[in-house]
Order: sequence, then structure tokens, then C-alpha cells
Amino acid sequence: MSTARARFLRLERNGHSFTLELWPNPGARTVLFYPGTMLSPRHYRTLLAALREAGLGVAGLHPQGHGVNPHRGGFTFDSLLEDGLFAERRLHEAGLGPVAVCGHSQGGILAVAHAARSATLTAAFAICAILPHMPRAIELTRFARFARERARLERAIVRLGRALPWLPVPLAAYLSLGRVLAGHGKLVMARGGSRCTYPLGFLASLFSARIGTELHCPFRLYNARDDALFTPALAREFFSEIHAPEKSLVWLPDGGHLAPMTPVRAAFMARDMAAACAGLGMELRLEATATH
Repeated sequence: MSTARARFLRLERNGHSFTLELWPNPGARTVLFYPGTMLSPRHYRTLLAALREAGLGVAGLHPQGHGVNPHRGGFTFDSLLEDGLFAERRLHEAGLGPVAVCGHSQGGILAVAHAARSATLTAAFAICAILPHMPRAIELTRFARFARERARLERAIVRLGRALPWLPVPLAAYLSLGRVLAGHGKLVMARGGSRCTYPLGFLASLFSARIGTELHCPFRLYNARDDALFTPALAREFFSEIHAPEKSLVWLPDGGHLAPMTPVRAAFMARDMAAACAGLGMELRLEATATH
């Protein structure tokens, strides 16, 4: 999937802009993709290429403040979700529906929240996700030792987020980079364009987010058995909380938290998502492979 073939569509909502990175596949239906923490679709080219090669059209979301957009603050968990819902409507209006949604890590949480809000999605796929309000969600962070004080900690973070919403917080301040990187093997990912920090106001909105567990479409969760961040125990507990017309949990044998950046795991997930979408009536289009 050459970057020369991408089309970038700038969208405006409530006085701010964000971007869709479109990889059209004429005649195929579309997967709307939410990237993970501080990242953008450019960091998921391995997965997005695999989705297109599996027969789907791809719309990668560059959220407000991320990717090709100016890296400013002013966004919240809810505003990123509203942007995704707006993008889905635009895809339908452009004749690129039906639409499925997919996301990884923080993007997986947004994909689940999207599926709880939208009545027009065909399917939802999450590569690692959790409900932010789950008591054990704190285990993802460096604050796990304060699990018994979760409510007080949340209130303190929300108060600080209101008082100092602009305060920059680096990733390593609240997540262990060792756990994020563990088990990934050779990492295939674009290097530039990621954020270096998040404003405290956004982290407060994420930490205190409440998302629905009643999804309006079939749901599939992917999780690596060796994910040191979204551990199998957390994945099982999260999955048990989700209610959907159909749901399934697919275990990846390895790849760690960054499994979607690994070509073999990305190809497997893309083909599995495409098969699930086809079973739900979404049209696929496979390009002929040249022979020599």
C-alpha cells in the first residue's frame, strides 16, 4: 500500500479539524480505524495494508491533535469519539458504507465506545481494549499500587486536569514502555509523527470515561497471550463485560502489545476481520496479483 495512493480528507466539526486517511478499494466496504496512544494511521501501515489486501477499503483516523494535524491540545476522550462518529456518517454519505470500526489499545477503547453509540456499524473489532471504569483498569498504569484508592486517585486526576489541562505528560509517566514493547519481536512501523506528550486534561477525561457495554453490532476482540500491558486476565474480564449480538475473543499466540505492527499477526487479523465482514454482508474486493 503505497503512500502515494492515499487521499487525505480534512473534516471540520465544532470549530476544529481532523483528518481521514483514505485507502479506497472501489466496490469494497470500509473499515474505520482508530490508532493507539499518541499514534496515527501512519504507524499502522502494516495492518492497514493488510486490511486492504484482504479486500476492504480503509479509512484511518488522524484524530484532532494527532498525526498530520497540528499537535495541539484541546481534545478529550469524548471529542475524539465524536469525531469518529462524525467520520462514520461522512463515509456513509460518500457511499463508502457499510462501515466496520477497528482500533488498537486506546483506539480499541474508542472502537468499543463507538460501537456502543452507533446503530449503523456492521461490526466492531478491537485489538486490545478495556473499560476505563473497570476497577482493574488501573493495572495498565504505573499507579497499580494505588488500586485500593482508585476512586480518590480518579478524583485527584480530574481536579488536576481541570486546573492544569495544558500540562504536558509524557507516556512514560503513566505507562511502562517496557510492558508496551515486550514481546513484539522485530517492529515494523513508521518512526515519525507520533506525539511526545498528552495534555493532562485529556488523560483526566480518559481516566474518568464511562462507555457503554451494550454494543449494537457483532464484536471481536484480539489479544496476544504474551501482552504484558493488556494481560490475558484483563482481556477476559473486559470481554465478559461486553454484550453484543455476537461476540468472540481471538487469542494471538505472540506479538505482545504491538502485535498489529508485526506483519504475520497483522495479516492474520486482517484476513479474519475481512472474513467476518463478508459473513455480515459487507462487500470485499480482492485485486488480482500479477504473475511473472
